[in-house]
Amino acid sequence: MINQIARKSVVVASAISMLAGCGKSGGSYSTLADADSYKQEAAYVPKKIDILWIIDNSGSMAPSQKNLSENFKSFIQRFQTNNNDFRMAVGTTDAWKSSSLARLRNNAGYYVMDKSTPNLENVFINTVKQGVNGDGDERAFESMKDVLSLQANSSFRRPDAFLAVIIVSDEEDFSHSGTGINENYSNPNLFSVQSYIDWLSTYTGSTADSKNFSVSNISVQDEVCRASLGGATKLPIRYHEITQKTAGVNGDICDDFGKTLEIISDSIIQLTAVFKLTREPIPETIVVTVGGSIVAKDSVNGWTYNATTMEITFHGSAIPAANADVKISFDPKSIKI
Repeated sequence: MINQIARKSVVVASAISMLAGCGKSGGSYSTLADADSYKQEAAYVPKKIDILWIIDNSGSMAPSQKNLSENFKSFIQRFQTNNNDFRMAVGTTDAWKSSSLARLRNNAGYYVMDKSTPNLENVFINTVKQGVNGDGDERAFESMKDVLSLQANSSFRRPDAFLAVIIVSDEEDFSHSGTGINENYSNPNLFSVQSYIDWLSTYTGSTADSKNFSVSNISVQDEVCRASLGGATKLPIRYHEITQKTAGVNGDICDDFGKTLEIISDSIIQLTAVFKLTREPIPETIVVTVGGSIVAKDSVNGWTYNATTMEITFHGSAIPAANADVKISFDPKSIKI
């Protein structure tokens, strides 16, 4: 009888570390009588993170490349503190022109950087300083696609990692199939933003319920910035569309790069700090603990629950470090026999 069955907590792990339960029922998770009760535990294993920088290397970009290199610590420190398993690589906005230009940029022998790269900061600083002799026809989206598609760059991308693309450019994207610069939104040869989102979805194995990538940008965000740069560039309508649809970040190339890079890194880490539950819970019974301490339900520095996807997402200072002891317990809505 149901009233004779003790309600037991069910402990689950993240989508990466979900483990099947064991017990007399043979099911994955069950509510069992006292004599048969058990608790399944698993460590939190955050998603791996692959970060691709697409750097504008046209004639006006020297100050922005310098700004990015000088504020790299603001970006990387959270990944290092959390002990995230990350990779980074650099491409340029003229990579669309040829396979040789689509090759990942190399510094001191490193095409791909990770947490074990010696002198990581110096390697990154020298790699993102791509100079100002690149093509003035900046096609960031097509360059992103070509860099990721090139077989010579296959050592960068891991199929089980979250992909974060960060574009740094003072020009809007006008990727199109024709030759020559054509900065016209009504150009019939202009590739749609959605076509790149669809391509990234397929490339990363994303689903409607689980997007495994984001695209952020640091570009000209308003008229004040535009005027300070001479007023020739267009505002980033296409960048805004891709960031809005992929949960990315819009950063202002005229603002403090340190703060912008912190926001982008926090966004990437939050997008990877998600637990997928295998059974539908009674939401008010959810209890989350990290290292034995209860974490509050809070959208800023805590956790939230998405009933549609049955996912727990961590936010802000509550995002667990790698290998943290994370437990999510709840009473399931239905009893599994």
